[in-house]
Amino acid sequence: MCQHGWRDGRGLRPGALWVALCLPLLLAGCDASNSKPKQEAKQQVEVATAASAEIPLVEEFVGQTAAVTYVDVRAKVQGYLTERPFVEGSDVKKGDVLFVIDQRPFQAEVNQNKAELEQNQGRLDFAKEQLARYEKLKDEGTASVQKYESTRAEAIEAAGELAASQAALQNAQLDLDYATITSPIDGRVSNTLVDVGNLVSAEDTLLTTVVQLDPIYVYFSPSEETYQKMVPFQAKGPLKVSMVLSSGEAFPQEGTVDFVDNKVDPNTGTIKMRAVIPNPDKTLRPGQFVTAKVTLADKHQVVLIPAEAVAQDEGGHYVYVVGKDDTVNRQDVTIGPEYQASYVIEKGVKPGDRVVVTGLQKVHAGAAVEIVEPGSNGPGNTGADKQDAQAADG
Repeated sequence: MCQHGWRDGRGLRPGALWVALCLPLLLAGCDASNSKPKQEAKQQVEVATAASAEIPLVEEFVGQTAAVTYVDVRAKVQGYLTERPFVEGSDVKKGDVLFVIDQRPFQAEVNQNKAELEQNQGRLDFAKEQLARYEKLKDEGTASVQKYESTRAEAIEAAGELAASQAALQNAQLDLDYATITSPIDGRVSNTLVDVGNLVSAEDTLLTTVVQLDPIYVYFSPSEETYQKMVPFQAKGPLKVSMVLSSGEAFPQEGTVDFVDNKVDPNTGTIKMRAVIPNPDKTLRPGQFVTAKVTLADKHQVVLIPAEAVAQDEGGHYVYVVGKDDTVNRQDVTIGPEYQASYVIEKGVKPGDRVVVTGLQKVHAGAAVEIVEPGSNGPGNTGADKQDAQAADG
C-alpha cells in the first residue's frame, strides 16, 4: 500500500518550502559577513634609535705593502765566486760581506801598479834633481838654456807618468775592493742566485737582493671623489694610517701618509697614495695585501644605526623607519664606513629616528607594527610562528 505525503498546490513538501524561503536570507547574511574588511595582524619588531655620536672618521682601502729600499746585488768585476758567507733569508747590516770573487788576479794587478808607481816616483825624483842642477848651471852661465828646457820637459813628463801610475793603482785597488761584495743597506737578504764556483760578469749577473723591512710602505688608491673628501683633512697635517692584515688581525703599528701622486689615473679614476709604517718586528713583507685605514679626523659628528637595520636591493641600501603611529616606511639611505657593529649614515636618517632591526623580511612600507623589547617573544618567536615552523619541519 503506497503512502503519499502532503504536497501543496505546486507539488512541494512543507520542508522543502521552508528551505526555499530561508536560503536567500542565509546567503544575504554570508555576503554581509564577507564584505567586512579583515584587519591585518601587526608584525612584532624590535627597533633601535638612530644616535648622534662623535667617532673617528676613517676611510678604508685595499692596500699593498712595498719595501722602502730594494737593492739588486750585482758583481762589478768579472771573476769566479769563491765565497758566500751569508745565510739566505737572514738580516744583514750595511757592509756585511755577501760574496767574494777570486781576488788573486786583482791583487796581482795592484802589486804591479804599485811597482810601476815606485819606478815613476824614482824617475820624477831624479828629473827634479836634474832640473835643479841645470837651473843653477844656467844661472851661472855654464849650461845652455836649451839643456835646461830639455831637463825641465823630462821632469814634467816624469810627473805625468807618476800621476798616471797613481790613477792605475787606484783603479786596480778599486777592482780588488769590488771583488768583495757587501750589502749596500741594512735589510733582509734573499736567496743566492749564483752558487760558489760559477763565473760572474760585471754588471750583468744578479747575485741576490736585499730589502729594507723597517719601516715599510703601503700603497693604496682612493677614488677621485674620495680623495677630494680627504683633501681638507690632509691640509691640517699628516693623515694617520693603520692596517688590518688579510687574516683579519689588526697590525699593531700606526704610520702616516707621506706621498700623494701628482695626477689621477685616467684609466681607473684613482690617485695613488702611500703611507710609511714602522715594522720593528719585521713581520710585514713587501707585496702583502692589507686593508689600509686612513683616519681623517679623531672626532667627527655622525649618525649611527645598527648594521642589521640596513637592507639592500637593486635600488640600493634602505631601512624601515617606524613613525609615530607605529607604521613603517621605507627610507633609502647612503651608508658610510662601519663602526663597532653600526653603520655611519651619511644621508636618509636623522638622530632620533626609530629603525627596524629585526623582522625586516616580514614588514613592508605602510604596515603597522608592534614594537617589542629585545629578547622578548618578538619577531619570528611568536606562538604562531613556532607552530608554522614546526608544521614546516613535520
